[in-house]
Amino acid sequence: MVQSSEFIKGYTEIVVCALLYERDDYLYSLVKRITECGGGEIRITNPSLLMVMKRLLEEGKIKSYSGESRTGMDRRYYSLTEKGREYYLLSREAYLGSLRTLKNLIQGGNSQ
Repeated sequence: MVQSSEFIKGYTEIVVCALLYERDDYLYSLVKRITECGGGEIRITNPSLLMVMKRLLEEGKIKSYSGESRTGMDRRYYSLTEKGREYYLLSREAYLGSLRTLKNLIQGGNSQ
């Protein structure tokens, strides 16, 4: 079981973009979705994810806005910008290709 952000280090940006491609979301919910989508095998902390979000904001791949929650308190929501959508769509195939290559290497040679 991999219970750290180390497993997805290097993939965190594309993971966040994939989740935001589906819908706008707030930080705590993104952390929860990563854990759930990873079957509980992958966990990332709020501070670690916040650093990724800050980088994506600075790069113009995401934007943030204030939204009200069911409890009435404002939350900071994140959404993909057009630049973020382009990044996600272009990077997705490259990442999936890398995973196929790693699978081949780990399984030994060119096994399919």
